Amino acid sequence: MAAAAALPEELLECIFKSLNDDNHTLKHLSVVSKQFLAITNRVRFSVTISDETIPFLPRLFHRFPNLTSLNLTILSKTLEEVDDTLTLISTFPLDIKSFNVSNTNYNRSFHLSHTNHIRPFRIPAKGLIALSKTMKNLKCLAFYGMSHFKLEDLFFIADYFPLLEELNLSDPLFTCSQDFMMDDNDQLLALPNLRRINLFGNHINDQFINFLRRNCKLLQEIMIIC
Repeated sequence: MAAAAALPEELLECIFKSLNDDNHTLKHLSVVSKQFLAITNRVRFSVTISDETIPFLPRLFHRFPNLTSLNLTILSKTLEEVDDTLTLISTFPLDIKSFNVSNTNYNRSFHLSHTNHIRPFRIPAKGLIALSKTMKNLKCLAFYGMSHFKLEDLFFIADYFPLLEELNLSDPLFTCSQDFMMDDNDQLLALPNLRRINLFGNHINDQFINFLRRNCKLLQEIMIIC
């Protein structure tokens, strides 16, 4: 360990970066020494935010100043609470490239018989608007296990995050044939850089797929249930 400590800090940082943001390994390295702790804090690029983490967000973001990826896990929060959390996150000077929101309590068979437990019902629009003002470089946005997605959600996201390259709106609790139904009055989809979209679990028809292809010239992958 003395030999490792004798290495230039720049070299140690390169070595730690080569771990590809393996948070488990970085956590173990951080307890070796104060020097290792400082380096691992700088090369930590992603964190998961849970109910227990939210009260400590200022401390968390101060400790890891170079974060580019956030994963927010939702347990039993209401839509308003999720909006508040996203609004709080938007107040920090983070250059986030990837943001994921997942409903970890999502269970289709359970919720079908306990619909009063569904949270949140839709995507957190107010929180996303707040995030859009600071996350100017967001490339990847994902929502897993929300209760419902509709066409207007897609247009809403495009309005506030037009530079997205990857979008995931997968595994909703409810879906029906009208969710992504197109009509003659539908606007253009302003996602010129979109390369991948995951709509697995949604009711998608050929008309909507053709709409995506026409509007998103760089689109390479569409994930749906066939």
